[in-house]
Amino acid sequence: MSEREQHRLAKRTTVAEIDHHLDIGPNIVRADEDLLSVARRAIAQPHTRLLAVVDTDQRIVGVIPVLRVVEEIVAHVSPESLMAEVKDLASAGRFGREVGARVAGDLMSAPVTLRPDSTVGNAFRAMHEHRYSGLPVVDDERHVIGYIDLLELALRYLEDFPELARSVTDPPIPDQPVD
Repeated sequence: MSEREQHRLAKRTTVAEIDHHLDIGPNIVRADEDLLSVARRAIAQPHTRLLAVVDTDQRIVGVIPVLRVVEEIVAHVSPESLMAEVKDLASAGRFGREVGARVAGDLMSAPVTLRPDSTVGNAFRAMHEHRYSGLPVVDDERHVIGYIDLLELALRYLEDFPELARSVTDPPIPDQPVD
């Protein structure tokens, strides 16, 4: 696959075209939902690794990586295990706020979202920039209508470019010794 073909795929393919390639749907929690309930939702839907936090009107107001929920639970049970991450005043303040978290809104970060007309390239860039492995898809009113995962993006490339799929799945041929 040429670089030009990859670029065309990234520019022309929309998120709406690849949503639901894998059966990974959004995991939506309310900002006022307690962390135990949030953890149960994450466990019930383990393939969605970024939770969408919504307000009372069901509009997205933030996101929470599932890892943050797990860290919060660990912080309540064994805070010393996370103390190694405290290296300066800013990280100490963040640690203090996180240990005191009680509801999803306490843990959430600013929302990072995609729209159905966002391109595959936009999705890759947003996930890479924010270090998320998936992102919620929202409509014009900011209601969560889907979820795109990095694996869905990779699957699209592998489907469109069989030679790329072969290079990923076929083992390399070892060099032959020269006589």
